[in-house]
Amino acid sequence: MITVLGEVMLDKYTYGKVERINPEAPVPIINVITKKYAIGGAGNVANNIAFLKHPVFLISSANLSDEFGKKIAEICDENKITYTFVSDGRPTILKHRFVAVGYNQQLLRADYEEKKAFSDNIINEIISNFKNLNDSSVLIISDYNKGLLTQNLISELKREFKGKILVDPKPENINMYTDVYLIKPNLFEASKILGKEIINDDVSVESAGLELVKRFNSNFVITRSEKGVSVFTKDGKIEHICGKVKDVHDVSGAGDTFIATLAYAIDKNYDLIDAVKLANRASSIVVSKSGTATVTLDELFGDTYE
Repeated sequence: MITVLGEVMLDKYTYGKVERINPEAPVPIINVITKKYAIGGAGNVANNIAFLKHPVFLISSANLSDEFGKKIAEICDENKITYTFVSDGRPTILKHRFVAVGYNQQLLRADYEEKKAFSDNIINEIISNFKNLNDSSVLIISDYNKGLLTQNLISELKREFKGKILVDPKPENINMYTDVYLIKPNLFEASKILGKEIINDDVSVESAGLELVKRFNSNFVITRSEKGVSVFTKDGKIEHICGKVKDVHDVSGAGDTFIATLAYAIDKNYDLIDAVKLANRASSIVVSKSGTATVTLDELFGDTYE
């Protein structure tokens, strides 16, 4: 089993046709046709693992008394995601996107969220769930910087969990994640962590990657958009893996797919480089899809990926 810890949110997509401009203001009018829901944030990571037919346990925050929290629980149940949610009564996070059909153009995103730290009581409630991690050999920390992940929580987790910890970080919280098994920033995040721009070429990325490994005592994987991904191990190995993208349709959620597949491969006893190659393949597939998407085993291993 793989455990995912981090902030979950509900993604709502409203699709419609745009045929005229609002006479009241210079903005398009969308004539709504349909809508769909998906779980985002750490929920999307867990969902990607579930779609690989692998057992997954999600620990997160959601208010199961409100409409959005109930929808998240419903999707988790449908997709066979085991979960534990804590709540202090704040509304469940919603990201509502309005998309023009035909152009697949996002017109507007409306966010519903209260971004603040959770109380010690809530954090302690999460810590009490760590005893349920005995069945997991891999833990993903999916950090969206919404207040759930604290220094106390991560420190306790690093003491209690005996398996491999993989982190998809936010630069603001990076100092919490020293001495974990692996940290996976994208190039922009890596630049923020180091406080300097990293040019997207092998020489610059290598210099940055070696500095990150030394500073945080962890293996690092830096995703580099169309240039693929670079791996830096604590024992000094460096490998650049080229990207292979046929048609970039939507990059949202590609990082979630990457770390979910990486954890899947590691839990299947792949070595790190081969695990990264599989994760890179998965993210190359998912960017050809619209919205918060997942990759199936057939797509990952079958003839559909050339």
